[in-house]
Amino acid sequence: MTFDETAPTPEQISRQLAVGLLDMAGILTPIYDVADGMRRELESRGWSAMTAEAAAGTWLCATLKALMGGGTK
Repeated sequence: MTFDETAPTPEQISRQLAVGLLDMAGILTPIYDVADGMRRELESRGWSAMTAEAAAGTWLCATLKALMGGGTK
């Protein structure tokens, strides 16, 4: 196995970071959509907007934590 001994330039690092962030945004879009749908569904069932937002936000935070390896133990 060989390794490229040259360090990446700041422009290359910036480009790699931007691509990584765009990839992550695309991957997370369905999860955000589910949270938005959950909030709307709860409101349609008579939950107050504030309570529906809190419930959907709690679910979203727990889901993101689980995806990032934090899990729920």
